[in-house]
Amino acid sequence: MIIVGDLACPNEACAENLRDIFSTHSQIFGNSPLVCNLEGMISDDEQSNTTTPVLFNHSSAVKVLRDYKTVVAAMANNHTLDLPDRYHETRELLKRNGIGVCGVGRSHQGAATPFRFKDAGKEVILFNSCWDFLLYHQTNPVSQVYVAETKPMALIDEVASQRSQNPNAKLVVYFHWNFDLETLPFPMHRVFGKALIDAGADLVVGAHSHCVQGAESYKDGYIVYGLGNFFVPGGVFANGRLKYPEFANVELVCDWDVAKNQMICHWFRYMIDQGRHTLRHLESSSFDHSALMKNYSPFQNMGNEEYLRFFRKNRRKKMLIPIYQDHRMTVRNSLNTKFLKIRARIARALAKVNLLSWSK
Repeated sequence: MIIVGDLACPNEACAENLRDIFSTHSQIFGNSPLVCNLEGMISDDEQSNTTTPVLFNHSSAVKVLRDYKTVVAAMANNHTLDLPDRYHETRELLKRNGIGVCGVGRSHQGAATPFRFKDAGKEVILFNSCWDFLLYHQTNPVSQVYVAETKPMALIDEVASQRSQNPNAKLVVYFHWNFDLETLPFPMHRVFGKALIDAGADLVVGAHSHCVQGAESYKDGYIVYGLGNFFVPGGVFANGRLKYPEFANVELVCDWDVAKNQMICHWFRYMIDQGRHTLRHLESSSFDHSALMKNYSPFQNMGNEEYLRFFRKNRRKKMLIPIYQDHRMTVRNSLNTKFLKIRARIARALAKVNLLSWSK
């Protein structure tokens, strides 16, 4: 199974660039089922010259994803509700192309229902949900479209239940979490990820930060905190203002052998080459022997208290940003999120009038 990060492909030219990426690296893509985080609905009418980052995908990108064995689009993210009126058309187009949808639905229950598929003769059960803070500027649901929000204790119980009912299945949890361009996982996410492995998950994966956040193995499972982008072309969305810094151009693709429970890490660098959006392959190596993975994961083998101190010192986002320490601190986490929503709305208002960058 191949798991890639954020994907937003807004026009036919970008879709051809995406096809070129898959074709150029066909030894990696096209041989195993692919799971992506689809940032936004399918729309051929939406324009990318908006004043805010409205992310979406052109229908031509769906054909590319189909041709390279995409089995499910994870859509529990903060851009799914940018264009909620496109939900029905998006779901039907993906379905016609043999691609499932997870993390969004016409009801809370529908959005939270895991997606099931087969890989190498194994049943895979995929959970997908979004940190509720990331929906700070939207109402969930909108137009009867629901995005699955992460409820840590309930999700742990659901994973444990699925493990009990499906002892031979592979359980994968794919999150949309953390802050844009934060290079380290929240201390809470290390605790939460391990709790999910304890409950029976085999793999926990995170997206949204648009940069690699490292990973670690725990017991018999893997926790990949942030894949980074996969294909979000810079200088296209928000009237060309949505761009990412150089450190965000390194990307991780996880190649997980569900039968052997072994992971290969494929590393890429996003580039614009003569107007084409492309990926340059950096290296491929096993999880345990990846030098890049070790570089991005200095916290491997740290205990919770040691990592909390490390995070306080080395996190990228610090100004008026509280620290989420543990998913079980429900009252404290709720207060932190309420404060952050106010802060984020102010920042969004400043960005709309060009007083703040959309990516920083």
